[in-house]
Amino acid sequence: MKIIVDDGFLFGAGVFETIRVEDGRAIFCEEHLRRLQKSLDFFDISQNISKKEIQAYLAAQEEKNFALKIVVSARNILYLKRENPYLYQNKDRGVRLCFSKVLRNSSSAMVYHKTTQYYENLLEKKKAKQRQYDEVVFWNERGELAEGAVSNLFFLKGDQLYTPPVSCGLLPGIMRGKIMEYYPVEEKRILPEDLLDFDACFLTNSLMGVLWVREVEGIFYQKTKKIEKILAEQEAWK
Repeated sequence: MKIIVDDGFLFGAGVFETIRVEDGRAIFCEEHLRRLQKSLDFFDISQNISKKEIQAYLAAQEEKNFALKIVVSARNILYLKRENPYLYQNKDRGVRLCFSKVLRNSSSAMVYHKTTQYYENLLEKKKAKQRQYDEVVFWNERGELAEGAVSNLFFLKGDQLYTPPVSCGLLPGIMRGKIMEYYPVEEKRILPEDLLDFDACFLTNSLMGVLWVREVEGIFYQKTKKIEKILAEQEAWK
């Protein structure tokens, strides 16, 4: 693999997608490609990735279950693979979240795209892991809930699902879109005091799918029948 030095390498002027591959098939490939192309157009990066190219790459791999990362900059298109870190995770125990002291800037275009300026997310998640948490959650500059380092958040009150609107400063994830496609979801600005009012919480991203949250830094949630239903039904969306 050869990397050409360009603004993507020097300044983080690049975008990427991470796609779950199961049995040699890229899950939600069309949705990932649409989001990737939207970001390429926004940042005026003249590159194009086709589903056919992705399928050709996957067909050449001996391994059939992994995480595929596609990184694109002005002069580079990189296909990288690694083990899906959620493949063998115990989905029954529930995940634990903590809060970051770093604020999301909802006025920045960068938070709405999956750019290669991503290390802040990884650094904050690393700090959370050192505190025995699974994921870290960001507030924005107005004190509203935004997103996790690598995930979107949903909350449940009774049968009603809630999630922060994109305008709070978050990446609209592919799995977030799937939840909103299959279930009625109210986009709601969520403040710290609101967290005590919810019955349940879960995370989404393309690699993890849906993960039940049992704790958000001292606030504990139930694994309700609604969440069990969503966990069971997600396999049918692929």
